[in-house]
Amino acid sequence: MIDLHCHLLPAIDDGPADLGGALTLAQAQVDAGIRTVAVTPHVSPAVPTDAAVIERGVEELRVALRAAAIPLEITTGAEIDVRSAAEMDDDGLLRLALGGGPWLLLEAPLTPGLLLEPILSTLLVRGHSVLLAHPERSPVLQRDPTAVRRLVAQGVLMQLTTGGLGGQFGRDVQRFAEQLVDDGLVHNVASDAHNTHRRPPGLREPLERAGLGEHVAAWCQDAPAALLAGELPPAIPPARRRRSDRRGLRSLLGR
Repeated sequence: MIDLHCHLLPAIDDGPADLGGALTLAQAQVDAGIRTVAVTPHVSPAVPTDAAVIERGVEELRVALRAAAIPLEITTGAEIDVRSAAEMDDDGLLRLALGGGPWLLLEAPLTPGLLLEPILSTLLVRGHSVLLAHPERSPVLQRDPTAVRRLVAQGVLMQLTTGGLGGQFGRDVQRFAEQLVDDGLVHNVASDAHNTHRRPPGLREPLERAGLGEHVAAWCQDAPAALLAGELPPAIPPARRRRSDRRGLRSLLGR
């Protein structure tokens, strides 16, 4: 499997504090059946990481992984705050793209009030490809769930996290994640792993617990492989969880 959202680089953001912690997290990824990871440290006003730091960190971590005999392939990336993305030039953004390709992993805002749609629309007009991380956790989208459908119609892809689906961030987030699944608005699922305890890795097991095991290949193998190759993922039909309540966005709209 391929994980396109993991805070694996040490001493950069709220991921591992040191190399030992990074290697422990990397081994946990391997133990969970993951073979390729895009390392995606935060790039935001609070964590102004630049591409050169990420590129150097990936090379150093590759050396450490080989020395520790941990069979995990890693590639570059970043989880970019949408405000930071709006202020960066095109070349700077592309240096932060997943695997050196065209896809930008942008962080869905975790606070209300941000005008998300105009920012993303502008980035699309500039020619960028956008994968939006953890939309299920964003108050902006929770308050206007039809915005997800509008963004997808424009070409924005949605990346859910296993923690959101599994209830780690509360029932409201989990319910919204389930509704996005039921409405066919999920293109990729990632771990957003930060460590091995509070924010652990894993893809197959959490999805199976959520009744979505049959979609592991589509969300965690086929789609991320296509994105790293600079392509659109294969069309994924709406998932069907093993539960009776599948009201979808209609329930959020009071219909």
